Amino acid sequence: MPIAAGDRLPDARGTVWGEKGPGPVALSELVGDKKTVIFGVPGAFTPTCTNDHLPTFAASADQLSAAGIEQTICMSTNDIFVLQAWNEAHGAGHITMLADGSGDITRAMDIGLDLSGLGLGFRCTRFAMLVDGGVVKAFQTEENPGACAMTSAAAILEHA
Repeated sequence: MPIAAGDRLPDARGTVWGEKGPGPVALSELVGDKKTVIFGVPGAFTPTCTNDHLPTFAASADQLSAAGIEQTICMSTNDIFVLQAWNEAHGAGHITMLADGSGDITRAMDIGLDLSGLGLGFRCTRFAMLVDGGVVKAFQTEENPGACAMTSAAAILEHA
């Protein structure tokens, strides 16, 4: 069953970019006690993710901060090098990129998406969640992975 409001984040591990380059981190440790927005994309540099999803969060840093959001994390099953390049291309340095290259976090949250028919393999579905103290307060996903209405920064800010 997919992760839902009221659930705790899993201890599954991904990769973030630190001062010395890429390094492993448990999702629950990365979020800690902070009020956090996590949004997930099926793939960096893909049309909807690049043109619609990431830009809503890149342009909403002030609104997220005003709502008490202490950090914003973007998760994808891409590797950390691709995510960092994508983030730099959008000037969204305030967003922490979380690579779930092996799909461990995606599987632990039961939000996988099989895009093998398109040659993209196993991906995470498009989502946005509000987390406070490691507990999911709101979780939204798109029925159509090519849409970005319920998972935009504006949509998740309604729950902040």
